[in-house]
Amino acid sequence: MLLRERREQAAGKLLQKVPQLTSLNLEIRETRPNSAMNETQYIRRVVVEHAHALFEMPCSYSSCDNGGYDVTQEILRSLASRTARFEGECACRGSCGGECCSRVLRYVATATYRSPEA
Repeated sequence: MLLRERREQAAGKLLQKVPQLTSLNLEIRETRPNSAMNETQYIRRVVVEHAHALFEMPCSYSSCDNGGYDVTQEILRSLASRTARFEGECACRGSCGGECCSRVLRYVATATYRSPEA
């Protein structure tokens, strides 16, 4: 937990990076490769006023060691260009029994922004 707090502090606040951002929702789907089923699916509503500019999510597979997804750079790049809807994916960086974790996180983001003159 302490490492996460240090990464959040180093990342800074989201509104410092994207001051015109007013809302951000992430639809998250985590799956195994070659699986038609979504194993984990949820919506993350970002509280823009308090959020850090860090978008890391843990792997939901209980046997995954040191797993997770970091989509920070991709999301910040899209927000900086004021993109209203964007999507991406990221492979888990963890391992399961000495093998790479095969889970993949896919996200669809929707964002709204203040007009530049506001």
